[in-house]
Amino acid sequence: MNPSFSPANQKLFFTRQDPADPRLGEMVKTAPVDAPGVAIVGYPDDEGVALNGGRTGAKLGPDAIREWLYRMTPHPRLETRALFDLGNLKTEAPIGDRHNLAADAVKELLGRGHKVLALGGGNDYAFADGWGFLQSLKSDTRPVIVNIDAHLDVRDLSRGLTSGTPFYRLLESEHEFHFIEIGMQSVCNAKSHWDYVEKKGGKIISMDEILECGAGFHDYVTRELGDLLRRKIPAYIAIDIDAFAYPFAKGSSAPWPLGIDPHQFYTTLKLLLNRWDVRVLGIYEVSPELENGTGTAKLAAQWAHMFLHV
Repeated sequence: MNPSFSPANQKLFFTRQDPADPRLGEMVKTAPVDAPGVAIVGYPDDEGVALNGGRTGAKLGPDAIREWLYRMTPHPRLETRALFDLGNLKTEAPIGDRHNLAADAVKELLGRGHKVLALGGGNDYAFADGWGFLQSLKSDTRPVIVNIDAHLDVRDLSRGLTSGTPFYRLLESEHEFHFIEIGMQSVCNAKSHWDYVEKKGGKIISMDEILECGAGFHDYVTRELGDLLRRKIPAYIAIDIDAFAYPFAKGSSAPWPLGIDPHQFYTTLKLLLNRWDVRVLGIYEVSPELENGTGTAKLAAQWAHMFLHV
């Protein structure tokens, strides 16, 4: 067991005690499996959200997602990868040290042949997951990093580490990668941040242009990705749950009414998981206490469920 993590609450490992109706909670292990599988890690930490002026609550996200994920059935027609849950990152260390501990864990897990499902927590952990992912690769590999988000999250470090800085930190690193931002909205992104992404060679596929083009979300995004979809390249996909329209993601720090419709996103995510070698999927800023109900955590759990069966 990684000493930087506390074991997951086994009360979340749901079972119906019915062999004819198995659940993922019965399949997940709490110790690393020998065969390559999916390692699940949790970041019960929303300090970065608070430091960015956002509404807190994402520290409860990892266990809320687990609660619904482990109630789900394995896919009836697809093989479920071997699963183990590393638990939740301990949060006593300063925020920068926590990011480094998480990145080290991701790098180690990937180096052992596992894929990683990361459950946030604030979107600042997209740096940790992205950094661990990049460090695990061979130097001659140019991977792809995708941020599904209403926000670009490329604030510089003049105000310290926050949930708004993860992709600035990755873009300022020595690693080269294809960078794609999907779902950004003009109402919540400064021109300076937009210009920075483009200066760094990143591609922005905004909700504004998707809504204005007249085509569906999936058709527009896949057309814009073009040749990248023809290569089986290593990938990290970060999903900030506030990318989705408010009716579907009320439990997030900063939801917007004109966000992504999950019905349209389903097809796109399925395609990306099938076309690329997606080694890390991170889902961030699920904040259960900000909604009356569990719809946002359930939505996050459905994206996690897809990742387990690719």
